[in-house]
Amino acid sequence: MTEQPLDIDAPELPRTTDVGRGYLARFAAAQDAGKPIHVYRDPAKPGSGVSRPALERLRGNGQPDDALVELGDYVPLRGRPVLLTDLGRAVLAAHAEA
Repeated sequence: MTEQPLDIDAPELPRTTDVGRGYLARFAAAQDAGKPIHVYRDPAKPGSGVSRPALERLRGNGQPDDALVELGDYVPLRGRPVLLTDLGRAVLAAHAEA
């Protein structure tokens, strides 16, 4: 058995759950179709079926460098669009290859 050399420069991608990857795939498909999913930050407003705790985890729990998604600017009567970051797309691509 031959060992593959470690790529020290390769970034380590964050681990995600099946639910998290499902959200990433949903957000990516909507964004790529030009119709991103919008959410409100106010708990009294609709969240487009997006779990608030899951969204916070995907947003990196306040750590911007760890964010897989970010919220765009507020759109009246729609909320804020959920947009994948480059890291979010890398995580999604890595799981698609596996």
